Amino acid sequence: MKRKVFFVVIVLFIITTLTYSMDEKKGLIYQTFKAYPGKPGDEFTLLYPLEVTGPGKLRVYVQVTKANPKTPLRITLVDVRAFDKVEPDLWDKWIKLEDKYVPSIVVFRAKYLKSLFDNLKYNVKKVLGKKDKPPKWYYGSDNAFINNNARLEHVIDDKERLEVEGKYIVIVENENNSEIEGTVLIDFPGEMFEVERSLWEQDANKPDLLVKDISLARGNRIVVTLDKDKGWMPDALWKQTGDKAVILRITAGDKVVEAKLPEFDPKRNLKHGEVNFTVPDITITEATSVTAFIDATNLIAERTKANNKKTVTLNPKDQGAARQK
Repeated sequence: MKRKVFFVVIVLFIITTLTYSMDEKKGLIYQTFKAYPGKPGDEFTLLYPLEVTGPGKLRVYVQVTKANPKTPLRITLVDVRAFDKVEPDLWDKWIKLEDKYVPSIVVFRAKYLKSLFDNLKYNVKKVLGKKDKPPKWYYGSDNAFINNNARLEHVIDDKERLEVEGKYIVIVENENNSEIEGTVLIDFPGEMFEVERSLWEQDANKPDLLVKDISLARGNRIVVTLDKDKGWMPDALWKQTGDKAVILRITAGDKVVEAKLPEFDPKRNLKHGEVNFTVPDITITEATSVTAFIDATNLIAERTKANNKKTVTLNPKDQGAARQK
């Protein structure tokens, strides 16, 4: 029984270490993966393209959660020079794909990438295991096993970043005849934020956003006060666009206004506390039901969602004060 308890403690420590190593000031990829069986010379490969936007440390952690005890998973970090050549538009097409991490799916949907990936794997394979001085684009490899995480770190300066246009790739390879499952965490100076929801939900340090107040300012303009109770808000969230952007939705009668995170909190006050947002284009001229809904599209894992929405009835200032429903 003692051995079983000790094993559980070790597993919980490994998971906690991965979770708490996340840096809220960096771009972040935190995903589960499934590496299907491969063989030497024909490995099953996962590729994680990164776009680094400034100097700093790039860190890669890989944890194997399901595999044969002695089955290794190889992790390698390279930059774009590992390709013989890659056109900027080709890289852009790759990094914008939803399933860009799994080349077999990507190649099926975008055959123009097949030769690119084959070239990368060939060049990396020539380096691995050699005693010669590695090329400048190679930053190391490590193996992940059950109860033994892989870890790679590389400090990037502006000179190097500009030389490689900020383009780096993490390679995960399975050359074993059995399937391997695990998690990969990559943080780096960048704007990507691709965190699997189930992993974020497990994070004890996830935030709790809330609508604290809805009131009227001068001119009967609506002011929404938002707050964060504990937890972390990654900087990269302010860089997300399109359907990945965090939304504040305000409904006043039959009018609806939506604002993205950098619009309603340009100074990133929610990282530390309150932010007040004056709603544009709406003036209260009569008693009106007003609802504010933070993270209206449910993109952020939180301790509770119960306080994300608040509704009040607002009266123009010359008709009396606001009263809450």
